Amino acid sequence: MENIAGAPEGPSIERISTGITALDEMLGGGLLPGHVIIVSGPTGAGKTIFALQFIYTHLRRGKRCLYISASDDESSVIRNATSFGWDLRPYIASGQLELKHVEIVDIEEGSKVTSDYLESLPRLIRESKAEIIALDSITEYDDLCKSDIERRGRMLNLRRIVKDMGGTAIFTAESAPDQMRTKYAIAEYASDGLILLRHYQPEDFSLFLYIIQIKKMRWIKHSRDMRAYGITDHGIEIQSPLYTILASAGKIR
Repeated sequence: MENIAGAPEGPSIERISTGITALDEMLGGGLLPGHVIIVSGPTGAGKTIFALQFIYTHLRRGKRCLYISASDDESSVIRNATSFGWDLRPYIASGQLELKHVEIVDIEEGSKVTSDYLESLPRLIRESKAEIIALDSITEYDDLCKSDIERRGRMLNLRRIVKDMGGTAIFTAESAPDQMRTKYAIAEYASDGLILLRHYQPEDFSLFLYIIQIKKMRWIKHSRDMRAYGITDHGIEIQSPLYTILASAGKIR
């Protein structure tokens, strides 16, 4: 039986798909418009794929989208998306998708390191006027902040900008070693929701699974089940609940 959490909801509101059908079902229909959601996980868990899948789903629905990468340049993002059958080029050409690679730091003559990313990222989001936004990832932004107070304040500012625009956003984030929170444990408290991607392996090493769980989601009744997921040729697909896998000696369906 699913573990359901969340506040009672009022009149029906059109939901925003995550791009993953089973995850939308776990959310009772998808995300609420105007929300900023953190998708946290370790290296190799599929955070970038999640962000691209979210964006491509809404490009196909005619939404104006913004994809920001702090690690891969535009050609790499296009190539990686194409490997899953998601051709971004027509949407870039039409102006429906704004694809940005941001330089976190600049190294000037004399090896002086500078960065205007803390100021340029909010401006980039605001000026895009996008309905759907994916930032991969927020961790580089947090790395530049000098204190947790600054991280929280800047995250709240990004959230306010997205809401003022009427947008909906997914920000990926590097997880802490315990995989139960983000690196700085700040972004999840200043956002509307936290989805965890993590590795699971029992003590006898009989399994190695990728697990997804909705840890927090404001104003939505949602499942708290831990479910296995796989990265397929068509993106992320959610599979069996963890308890059924353990009860069936590791069989996944």
